Amino acid sequence: MQMPDNVKDCIHCNKCVKKCSFLSKYNIDLEAFSKREDLAYHCFLCNDCNIVCPKDIDGNKISMCMRINKINSDIKNKKEIEKKYKFLMLEKTDYIFKNYKNVISESVIFSGCNFSSFYPDALKYILNKFKKEYNIGSVFDCCGKPIAELGIDEESIVKKLEDRMISHGVKEIVTLCPNCYYFLSPRINSIRIISIYEKLNELGLRFNLNIDEEINLFIPCPDKKTKHIKNSILNIIDGDIIVKEINDINCCGLGGCAIVNEKEIASGFIEKLKSKRLNNLYVYCATCAGNFNRNKINNVRHLLLSILGIDNLEIKNKSSIINRAMFRFY
Repeated sequence: MQMPDNVKDCIHCNKCVKKCSFLSKYNIDLEAFSKREDLAYHCFLCNDCNIVCPKDIDGNKISMCMRINKINSDIKNKKEIEKKYKFLMLEKTDYIFKNYKNVISESVIFSGCNFSSFYPDALKYILNKFKKEYNIGSVFDCCGKPIAELGIDEESIVKKLEDRMISHGVKEIVTLCPNCYYFLSPRINSIRIISIYEKLNELGLRFNLNIDEEINLFIPCPDKKTKHIKNSILNIIDGDIIVKEINDINCCGLGGCAIVNEKEIASGFIEKLKSKRLNNLYVYCATCAGNFNRNKINNVRHLLLSILGIDNLEIKNKSSIINRAMFRFY
């Protein structure tokens, strides 16, 4: 894979270094990073560097280029990566908990891996609601992003997912996960990809959060640049709501599979968030919610649950893999 052409346009302004905990740790800007293949799997793929770069250089693309080249250059490299991420590979290469039994129409709810992991009760409520009221079924599968982020077999995984969907007559995928939405949207053209919030808007539904104070919103990595999903959420909320974005923390800590190599940086994200002592922390990514809760940030609220009035269906972190496996038989 060829390195992005505009890497050579770097003017060494160091805006990316100041913004990114990873680049700061190694004191390298994006051009220098492009020459550090040894750090390919240390980047959290959070997009923050690209957002501040005056030359639109993308550290995400740099990291992925080096990962793919490393995997393809030597079978030994591939085996080392597969060994290092063996549990991820085992579960998600050909998702072992996939379930297509609940396709009842051309439109399906696609929860992704971690909504079912952390919010099983809320997911059951959502699936029952959409099935009974809107004749929308469900599919349990992995979008392919976790494996693709390792630099392995992206096209094959997405193609197999697309083929499975088509064989079951699916023409619209309604995503609960922002990662699934942004990963699948540019890669699948034969099936419409839409977020749950856009679908609620299409159904003509509006909601009132009944919140008097401002909400502190943690923006998930894939939505940082366009904020398409955030804006879709605000479109279905009636009344004025004051949103204070948390934009000084690069990632929840689970982005880019980097935590394996950068546990200290990932812990730093958590500690910085804890230090804010926020009373009302809102997210719209189950992965973020799960990791925050796992690290004892207990006041995390998922916006989808708040919108649907099911905040009482709490996060279940301790049994995440069991929860995920359960939907294999749902």
